[in-house]
Amino acid sequence: MTLLESTYRQLHNAGLVHCAEAFSSTYLNKSKNWYAYQKHTRRDYSIDAAVQCLRSIRDQQQTLELTQAQRHALSTAELDLLAHLNAQHCVADVC
Repeated sequence: MTLLESTYRQLHNAGLVHCAEAFSSTYLNKSKNWYAYQKHTRRDYSIDAAVQCLRSIRDQQQTLELTQAQRHALSTAELDLLAHLNAQHCVADVC
């Protein structure tokens, strides 16, 4: 399973996104079919998609009405994305 798939599942299981199309458009700022295509071709995040997802997650963390499970899912996804960006692309942090 790719990090992209893992991130989607974490967010979906926490009730933060209801479908893959919404994940593509809301968290990745891509077309609604982007996630499905990446999954079908067994690709992981592009650097721009990973950065956008990280920014979206950080924005979402500012929402006050999140449950503890949702906050945990967002924090876990954030840490995973930061580790991926650092290991794969030598990006230490994203503003």
